Amino acid sequence: MTTSPVGPSESSPPRAALQLLLRSFRTRRRTWILLLASLLAYSVYSHQGDEGAVEIAAEERRVELLGRRQIRWDRERDDEDLAGGTFPPLDELEVRDRLWPPDLGESLVYDLPPSLRLPQRTISQCRWSAYNSELLLHDLLVKRPAPDASPSHPHSTLHTSNPAEADFFFLPLFPACYLFDCWVKAGWIKTERCDVDSSYIQPVMAHIQQTLPYWNASGGADHLISHPMDFVDGYYTEASRSVMNASSYLVTVGDRRPSPYGKHFRFYRDIVIPSSTHLLNSYYVNPLDYLDDHGYPLVEPRGAADPRRKDQVAPTGVEIFYPSPKPQETSVWGRRPSFGLRKLGRALSSSPNGLDTTERTTLAIFRGGVGQPGEGERYSLSIRSLFFPSTGNISAPPFSPHAHPGFSSLPDFDIAAWSENDDYARRLSRSKFGLAPPGYTLDTTRVYEYLAFGVVPVFVGAGPTAGQVLPFENDVDWSAFTISIPRERAHEVPRILRSVRDEEYERLRRKVWEVGRLVVLEGREGNVWKYIARQLCRMKGLGLGSGSEIANN
Repeated sequence: MTTSPVGPSESSPPRAALQLLLRSFRTRRRTWILLLASLLAYSVYSHQGDEGAVEIAAEERRVELLGRRQIRWDRERDDEDLAGGTFPPLDELEVRDRLWPPDLGESLVYDLPPSLRLPQRTISQCRWSAYNSELLLHDLLVKRPAPDASPSHPHSTLHTSNPAEADFFFLPLFPACYLFDCWVKAGWIKTERCDVDSSYIQPVMAHIQQTLPYWNASGGADHLISHPMDFVDGYYTEASRSVMNASSYLVTVGDRRPSPYGKHFRFYRDIVIPSSTHLLNSYYVNPLDYLDDHGYPLVEPRGAADPRRKDQVAPTGVEIFYPSPKPQETSVWGRRPSFGLRKLGRALSSSPNGLDTTERTTLAIFRGGVGQPGEGERYSLSIRSLFFPSTGNISAPPFSPHAHPGFSSLPDFDIAAWSENDDYARRLSRSKFGLAPPGYTLDTTRVYEYLAFGVVPVFVGAGPTAGQVLPFENDVDWSAFTISIPRERAHEVPRILRSVRDEEYERLRRKVWEVGRLVVLEGREGNVWKYIARQLCRMKGLGLGSGSEIANN
């Protein structure tokens, strides 16, 4: 008795045929939906005449978006079909140490005596500093998170109050905050130092090194100090730098270029972290009040950005993963009754979570300045001089020797020196690409606003190919969700971006939403500390010891 090979029966259709049939059904469904919408529009118009024409025109836009949105959803379903089904996840390992990095890397945060702490008034003011990432990192470790925070929040998993359990020691030393307060008082004269060395840095370091045993036990090698300003510890005296430099620095600017440009960055000792931004970390603007859960722009903002709530809601922290709480239901008296086409149009053009969404129609966005007269290529390598109209007068902004209309003249580019927060957030939500040229350094904080709003960053004369070290490069593949354009091709930016195919843009956008957002400084997940802990494990060799089983392999 012979046995036939196991497989589909002759009567069962092949998988490819089933997929073709499924796509055919989807195409027919879209056709019937569009026909039904058209019939409803004609019916309503014939009954209401000119009075309903304005409302119908508004709803026709929603129906128009259906085709593109439905095609995108069907393409995603087709991708799932081609993936070949679903499979069960693997069980948890019984021995967690088989995976890297190990569950190590707890940090103790020093508790300084009151005489060595910055005044609370100074700390509060530094919320408005562009360099307040040092305070945000400190709070992520020491402050108890909200009840709805992630179970893996760094306060719960990476912080300890027991020195015997600590792998690392974080110094609550905030020299950038000290200098910000100093410059406010000095009328923004940034050469002023207000005795930051003798009155603040050196007393704190003397306390750490002379009254406690932990620094001397390792020579400072397991200690962390934040230096989030452009020139790292270059603002302080040699005496101050010498008492700090045995530790690892958490810096926002990583630069591989030779001295003098990269002289303050120590590649094998410092860890590059994301910058804070005024939009996210000072004003607490929430991207998910402007975008749906998949990163598509909302037709109307929700949450704290809802115009009905702007005077009633004051966000209390950085949030990028959940929208602000929904507004309370309001009375519908006096509203014009909706009709069938409106309901149908909203159902068709909304995202899977039921929100009205639209498309990103702006090709590229940028907000920022052009430097000062006489700075020339010292500021932005002169790249920003292409962004704004120029008469060819190097003494007038944008300080270009060439006359040109600037990228800002292009209809699909949104470029300006400044925007009000709500307006900027709306514009970010409608933009595909965000330009990220250098400023005084290779770093620009715009990158983190782009990531939070699902905008694909475009490094122009910056980024890894220009010598910039980006945050957590060992764990984050920046090339998967960014575009890099060298300085010598900066004038080609419009042509290059217009040549990006829709499929490639969507791939980049998805990666921004799935991976890029994890790099942004926020308070619910605390992902930045998780990346820091992984890099510390590498630098300090934690979990890297070989047993005989590995050594003989």
